[in-house]
Amino acid sequence: MSRLGPPRLAVLCAGALSTLAAACGGYGSVAPPDGALGGPTGGGATGGLDAGAGASAVTLPPATSTPDFQPRPEFTGPCKAAPSAIDVNLGNSPEAFVRAAYCQVNGEEPPADTVTQWAAQLRTVEYVRRVDVVRTFCQAKMGPCALTYSDPWVADIPLSPTCTRKGTRDLGAVLMFFSDCPRGVNCGMDWANTHASGMTTGHPLYGFGSAPTNYYNPRNAGWWYRELQDAAWAGLQFFLLNSYGPDLQGAPDQLAMLGQALAQAGPAVKIALFDDTSSWGQAGSPAPFNTRPNMADTEAAAQAIYTAKWKPFFSRVDRQYWYLFHGQPFIYFYNAGRLTPLNVSAAVVARLKQLFTNDFGVAPFVAVDTAYFQDPNMPNVADARFVWDTIAGNGGQPSAFTMNGVTLDHFMVKWDTVGRDHPGAIAAASEHIIKSTSVLSQRMADSASADLAVVATWNDLGEGTGIERNYDYYIAGAWAPPTAFMSVTRAAQCSD
Repeated sequence: MSRLGPPRLAVLCAGALSTLAAACGGYGSVAPPDGALGGPTGGGATGGLDAGAGASAVTLPPATSTPDFQPRPEFTGPCKAAPSAIDVNLGNSPEAFVRAAYCQVNGEEPPADTVTQWAAQLRTVEYVRRVDVVRTFCQAKMGPCALTYSDPWVADIPLSPTCTRKGTRDLGAVLMFFSDCPRGVNCGMDWANTHASGMTTGHPLYGFGSAPTNYYNPRNAGWWYRELQDAAWAGLQFFLLNSYGPDLQGAPDQLAMLGQALAQAGPAVKIALFDDTSSWGQAGSPAPFNTRPNMADTEAAAQAIYTAKWKPFFSRVDRQYWYLFHGQPFIYFYNAGRLTPLNVSAAVVARLKQLFTNDFGVAPFVAVDTAYFQDPNMPNVADARFVWDTIAGNGGQPSAFTMNGVTLDHFMVKWDTVGRDHPGAIAAASEHIIKSTSVLSQRMADSASADLAVVATWNDLGEGTGIERNYDYYIAGAWAPPTAFMSVTRAAQCSD
């Protein structure tokens, strides 16, 4: 996603949108595993992908609602050069990490002032990251290094999806389903700023059906199941599935995998549509998305958008799992700069709502990107309004609008696009990196009286806006547990 709005396809390789299968994002020079990606399996027996030979040997402890993540023992090993890739996640304390990194790169003990200076920055400077320390050492010694990112925790702990609801605010998050791990689009380990298990090897967190392990990949039902379980624990009521349109196709079928996961997880977390308009008119998009609708032609534009996205999405998600606000299915309509002219967009949205009502017997509740409000009639058509980027845009303030007595708050709470936008670069203050939980805590407090609150996003690894389970959140010189951000939402939404 782009913090400036159009186009959000910076997160995808050029020309790759139709298949979501071409490799992009840096792996450094550490090759992904050789385990083959499988195709669909009979009756969904393995829930989609086959983790194959890339499976992890990790054994999961029992699921719990009160996880106690313990870091692995501190690094005290001998100081020697790494034979291949440098492990960015070796060492827990800043001092131990700086020593480990320096030793891996140089094969000798670091000067004391090097340890002291970098340790202080890791504790106090928001934009300084562990990978920046490693890259600085590499540049001074030999140039770019191959990097790897080990899991610093003794165990990955599944979460029991229990949450005794408190308050009346419904909380949701934008869920990206475009990470084609282990070798594909949006799954480079150097591309991401923090990492999920299952990106390079199959992991039991994503096992499903007869497959004990699988990848962090939405073509695997186990991925959907884990996200649903974690979101329920975190106190969310719904996911807004970020659909570009072409991603509603594919094999294994991603929405079919979602359906399998929902059937097992149940309706604790329900499903809404985030209509991401980025794919319209792109040369790499398949038909009909390669032709941009003209918003000045109300009927043609509405029919194109509805037929290609709104109707197939809601036809294929079982109605019992739709997220309903005041009895209405929920849709976010995003501006990526692809649908113009904006000043005549209200009639298109009105017609979209009418088409939906005709087919499904209920009018959708449509939250519309503020850009479309260039049409003076949009306040009479939209049910809610939002500003997508609340970090670079909107004066850095959360998006908060009340329309027709309904308050929708929308906010980003993290940011780190260095790996995506400047591969191999060392972060600077100008990157405006946010990696702590402080913004999320403040936004949850500020939105307590809202009817709806949406976090953007749950899991955009390349943009660094996600709050999902990641194993290497490093904040103020210490590992934060994989649930660090989810724990903030849980505390705000759940009494237990």
